[in-house]
This record gives sequence, C-alpha cells and structure tokens, in this order.
Amino acid sequence: MRKYNALYFLLFILLVMGAFASMAQNSYGLKIMGGVAWAFGLIFLAEMITIWRRKVKMDPFVFGELTALFIFAIIFGCRIFYIHFPYIEWLFAAAGAFLVFFYARKLFIRCRRLYKRNLRLALLGLIFHLSIVFFLVSLVLIPFAGKKSEWSGMAGFALLLIFMLGALIKRNDLVEGEKTTAVQMVTGYRDHSIILASIFLLFSLYAISSRAGLLPPIYSDEYPQSYFDLVNKASTGKEKSVDGKYQYQRYMEKYNQFLKRNKKGTP
Repeated sequence: MRKYNALYFLLFILLVMGAFASMAQNSYGLKIMGGVAWAFGLIFLAEMITIWRRKVKMDPFVFGELTALFIFAIIFGCRIFYIHFPYIEWLFAAAGAFLVFFYARKLFIRCRRLYKRNLRLALLGLIFHLSIVFFLVSLVLIPFAGKKSEWSGMAGFALLLIFMLGALIKRNDLVEGEKTTAVQMVTGYRDHSIILASIFLLFSLYAISSRAGLLPPIYSDEYPQSYFDLVNKASTGKEKSVDGKYQYQRYMEKYNQFLKRNKKGTP
C-alpha cells in the first residue's frame, strides 16, 4: 500500500477541490468527485493485481478487503453520477458487511497483541477500529434503515474524535522500551484503515458543517433539484421501486421528453 501513498494524497486533494467546486455551484465539482471515487477503485484493483502476481502465499482476508473496497469505490462513483443497476444496494451491502467483519477481526487481533504491552494504546486502537466499524455499518444501513444509519455514523464520528483527543493528550508511549505514538500505530497498520478513517472524517465534518449552515450543500446544475431529491429517496431506501423503476427514473424520462419537445425550432 505504501507505494500508492502519493496517489492517495493526490486523490484526497482532488476530493476536497471537487467538493468546494460543487459547493461554489460549479457542475464539474461532482464530476471530479465521481472521478476520484473511480480512481480509488482503480488503485484498489491495482493492489489486488499486485498481490495476485506475488509468488508468496496470498492472504485471503487482504485480498477480500481490497475486493470490497474496490466495489465500494466503484458504487460510490456510480451514485455520484446517478448510475443505477439492479441489486446495486445488495452488492454494496455485501461489500460493507465483509469490511465490517474484516476490521472487527483486526480489532480483536491487534488489541489482544497490544494490551499487555501498553493498555492505553490498546484502548486507543480499539476505539479507532470501532469508529471504522460504526461508519461502515452506517453505510450499509443507508438503503435499508436511514435513521439507524445516521445514529451509527454519529457514533463512529464520536469515537474517531475520542481517538484523536487521546492521541493528542499523550503523544509518546512506550512499547517494549521503544517510544511510539497512537498516530504512528494506526498509520503503520498494513491495511486501508487510515484511508477509510480519513474519508469518513472528511464526510462527517462536511455533513455537520452543512447542517449547521456553515457550508453550502453539494450542487449540480445538470438536472433540476427535484430530480436529486428523488434520487436521494431511492438511494436511502425511503422509496421502493414499482415495476422495476423508481420515481427519479420516471421523472427523468418525462424530463427528457420535455426537453425534446421544447428544443429550439420544435413547434
């Protein structure tokens, strides 16, 4: 993963730029964010291929994490571009469920190894992993139980803040006679937990700031706002499809018909 750190850093910068461009009512902002999501997916795919080509024995859990992250990133990009296909919610939920299992497993393994050597770091590691688990549960629940997903996301954000506060209170800890910090501990994990935590932190800060009126909402002038409201209802599980179609799909069909009828030169 470390050799892709520069690319990850660049994608984070582009993600923030895309968000601010969208908030400034530039339609290309969402396109940047969607492209970043798919770029994350391509990097995860590249990591999968690298692991597959190694001659050493492959860890199925590591390969599973990358596969789930690849699915997550691609579906996030599809959602930003309002691309929908059958069973997309179930595929997203399956990938999320595996990631919940993966990081819950990492939680037990790492805390068990560390708690006898440094209890404080073990507790901070526990809190860090729990925050990721709660965030992932929140994402999985969005299409099926919107309100519960919000509570889970809030719990994940609160735990992440507790971890950050604990890391700041005491910056140096001893582990078997060597100095280390909580930040060094989590950045040294050989998985993508720090990537997920960073993304979740950005989204949480934006969501809180937007609700408080400190930041404007994400904007796109490509379609009417009512279309995005209908898409949001479908993606959060507040609406069920009828005859295989959601309201936003019917809306878009009528909207396109309206545009064709009112083109310049059309009677």
